Amino acid sequence: MATTRIIPLHLNKGKTMSQCLEERLAYALNEEKNEKGKYVSSYECDIRTADVEFLLHKQMYYNQVAGVRSNEVIAYQIRQSFKPGEITPEKANEIGYELAMRFTKGKYAFIVSTHTDKAHIHNHIIFNSVSTDGKRKFNNYYLSSMVVRKISDCLCLENGLSVIKNPMSYSERKVKGSYTRKANFKDKRIEFLKDVQNKALEGKGKGYITWAKRFNAKQMAKTILFLEEKKIASYEELCKITDERTQKIDRLKESIKEHEAYLEKNKRMQNAIIDYSKNKKYFDEYKASGYSKKYYSQHEEEIIRFKAAMEIYKELGDKNLFNLKKLREEYGTVLEIKKTEYLEYKELRKDIYDYYVARKNLEMLYGEEKGRGSSERKRENSHLENVL
Repeated sequence: MATTRIIPLHLNKGKTMSQCLEERLAYALNEEKNEKGKYVSSYECDIRTADVEFLLHKQMYYNQVAGVRSNEVIAYQIRQSFKPGEITPEKANEIGYELAMRFTKGKYAFIVSTHTDKAHIHNHIIFNSVSTDGKRKFNNYYLSSMVVRKISDCLCLENGLSVIKNPMSYSERKVKGSYTRKANFKDKRIEFLKDVQNKALEGKGKGYITWAKRFNAKQMAKTILFLEEKKIASYEELCKITDERTQKIDRLKESIKEHEAYLEKNKRMQNAIIDYSKNKKYFDEYKASGYSKKYYSQHEEEIIRFKAAMEIYKELGDKNLFNLKKLREEYGTVLEIKKTEYLEYKELRKDIYDYYVARKNLEMLYGEEKGRGSSERKRENSHLENVL
């Protein structure tokens, strides 16, 4: 289990950027807290010169893009605290490094220092506010703290640690004092790894087995967090929701197709009315001229448009349907219905893949796949491919 918090580190008044960076990094790298630098790692910088390398990246940015502002954010700190007795310092540092790498996507230099001076082992992750190529600044967006927490939870599950079931915000923690331990959610050290089928690994080397277990751990960790987020309490409930959403997606898809077909037909009718009325006189004159070749060559386009409009009239039958005002009103009404349905369809499709993956993972975990017919599995797989 780990709690997380992301903190912007600002340029202090009366101090240079170099001094501020040195002070912030010095606290994180304090050897009295990390057992003389034993539990420290870094990315795209040397621990001994991280402050200088951070400054070099910033200088590239300030030279190319913008100057230094007052109250400038010089770096960001992520604090990641683990439950006492649940993790070793080595593993904590490894998880902290992976958290920083996933969150920054490898675009920002960072250091990870694991402190062991308190009952709870915790990481101080400090990453530069400017990317390593000096072209952009980190955007501390509104939900960044939630993203850090989700990545941290996912890593905890992958490594067999517990996660907090109903986490509070930092402000709530300050009022309450600490997290309640009773509500913690445990995954029993990821028991699904025991269910990796031996047949799938027969004849494979150790490297393949390690990769397969790691991949499944990541997938199941995401599944557990997804079920928690959607408040799904059972496999049966997941199946019901997935089936209902799938059926609704299918219905909406068919309805949207019908509306698109009508809109196309409506547009053809509107164009036919306009072409008929604009070009009728040219066809009448052409007819009155005894179908003169000279007249036809002078008004070929108008005559062709009129004949095409006549063909549409014949094809669609009832001429009373060709009311331009009424057609335009109907077109607008159907178009609005189609837009509404498409937004609903898009929203349902957005995370249907996650529902399918969660369902497949639970089927593997609990052996539900065995009791289902091959035709049903093929149908679901086919539908998943269409959705994707």
